[in-house]
Amino acid sequence: MPWWNPRQTHAHADGHDAAHGPTDADVRRAYERGRRDERARRKGRPFLSLVVFLVALLGVGMMYLAAHEGSFARGGQVVDHKIAAAADRARLASQDAMSAAQTAKQDVTGGSTGS
Repeated sequence: MPWWNPRQTHAHADGHDAAHGPTDADVRRAYERGRRDERARRKGRPFLSLVVFLVALLGVGMMYLAAHEGSFARGGQVVDHKIAAAADRARLASQDAMSAAQTAKQDVTGGSTGS
């Protein structure tokens, strides 16, 4: 019989026959070892996952807007318009806050400005 014959059996030290394959215990141990190795190899990065999720959500939103408006150009115009409107509101709010801060400073200092 040649040395490479697959029918040739070899007994292992643990008593099972190599021709019949691994035992259920061998499979369970190998499975658990593989799970531990994979868990150790792939460490979680929650912040990176959140950033990727938000970028994907933004992409889905842009795809929806492009489909709703009929083209990416018109969808981009809608986004640009909304961003400009939000920037105007933020500018007005910051001016109001600056005015309120100056009024409060004048009330505290008794009407004189230190600048």
